[in-house]
Amino acid sequence: MAAYLYLPEDCWEHVIKFLNHRSLESLSVVSKGFLSITNRCRLSLAIFDPTVPFLPGIFQRFTNLTSLDLTCFYGDLDTLLRQISFSPMHLKSLDISNHHTIPEDGFKSLAATMKSLTSLTCSNMFSIRGTDPIIIAECFPFLEELDISFPEEIESNTDILPLALPKLRKVNLSGNYNFFK
Repeated sequence: MAAYLYLPEDCWEHVIKFLNHRSLESLSVVSKGFLSITNRCRLSLAIFDPTVPFLPGIFQRFTNLTSLDLTCFYGDLDTLLRQISFSPMHLKSLDISNHHTIPEDGFKSLAATMKSLTSLTCSNMFSIRGTDPIIIAECFPFLEELDISFPEEIESNTDILPLALPKLRKVNLSGNYNFFK
């Protein structure tokens, strides 16, 4: 009778993908099998300051992460991005909104190991320097979506659409009044 109730892991994975993240947490407690499946199904993660010491273990546990949200991380963004660059992830989306400036060194470290980033959100940054779009283009040449909306300060004469981003198809420049002077 129990043999008829068995579903292969790939079937469970399809079922679990339709659940929201809160359901994944509850389901992962049921059994080691479900824990393993839910770990593979998690694609995005928000990183807060208290989680930083546990990141190596988190990245080993959630091997299919493609999206990171660093908007509520208030530590050294360059150091965090360097640590992330050592992980086996293949990031497609990164959100570093609400930070002071573009983390140039962190972006360069990340770019050296992760070539798959297609979406970058840098909204509500305190300052956008004139060289930031060039750094972004050099580090992430395959970007398809870029959001640098609502900076507090922005250097004038900033060229946000360098020719080095041939795949760019969506740009959010809301609140960037100096771009249009």
